[in-house]
Amino acid sequence: MENRNPVVKTVGTLLLFLAFAVMGWQLVLVYTSGMRHITHGLLLIAGTCVPLMLGTYLYTRSQPAREDHRKTVRFSFFVLFVFYALVLLGALIISRVDYLTFAQTKAAYLENIDLMTNFHPLETVRLYINAIKYDYIGMEIPLSNLVGNAMLFMPMAIFLPCLFRPMRKLWLFALTMFLLLVAVEALQLLLACGSCDVDDILLNLTGTLIIFGILKIPAVHRLLMRLYLMPEPIKSPEQAPTEEKPEKMPEDKPEDRL
Repeated sequence: MENRNPVVKTVGTLLLFLAFAVMGWQLVLVYTSGMRHITHGLLLIAGTCVPLMLGTYLYTRSQPAREDHRKTVRFSFFVLFVFYALVLLGALIISRVDYLTFAQTKAAYLENIDLMTNFHPLETVRLYINAIKYDYIGMEIPLSNLVGNAMLFMPMAIFLPCLFRPMRKLWLFALTMFLLLVAVEALQLLLACGSCDVDDILLNLTGTLIIFGILKIPAVHRLLMRLYLMPEPIKSPEQAPTEEKPEKMPEDKPEDRL
C-alpha cells in the first residue's frame, strides 16, 4: 500500500486539476452564452462532479490522517459551492443582460411589464399545469420550467447547511433562501434580463426545503458526517473528557514524625 500511495496521490491530483479546468471552461461558456436548457445543466454537473469526486477520493486515500481527509473533502466541497454560485450568477443574470442595447431593451421590457412579471402566487404554475393537461404547447416547455425551477436551487440545501453551521437551523435557512430568491428576481426585473415571477420563488424555495428535510433524516445525516461533508457537532463542556486529578496525599501529623 505504501508503494501505491504516490501513484494514487498523483492520479487524484491530476483529476482535481482536470475538474478545476472543466469548471473554468464551463464558467466561460455560461457567462458568454448562458444556459439555455436543463440538459446543459445536467451535463455540466456530470462533467464537473465526476472528476472532482473521483480525484478527491483518490487524493484522500493517499493521506494517512483522518483530519487530512476531512480538510481535503471540505476544500473540494467549498470549491464546488463557489463554482455553483458563479454558474447561477452567470446563467440567471450576467449572460442575460443586453449590454450593447440596454436602454432600448429596458424600455421594451417596461412596455411589456405585464407579460414579464407575475405577482399572483401559483398563477404561472396553473398555466403550466393546464398546458400539460390539455397539451396545447407540448410537454417540454411546462415540464422544464416546473421541474427546472424546483431543482435549480436544490444544491443550496446541501451546500449551506454543510458548509455553514448556523444554516442547519430551518428558520435561518428558509429566511436566507427566501431573501436570496427575492434578490435574484428583483435583479432580473431591474436589469430587464428575465421574468420576475413570484412562482419562481415558490418553486425554488419548495425544492430547497424538500432537500433540507431529506438531510434531516438520521441515516442521511450520519452518511454526510461519515463523508466529512457535514461538520461534526460541537461538544458541550459537560461532554468533554475531564482529566482525573491525582488524589492529594495527606500530610504527616507532627506526632507521626516522632
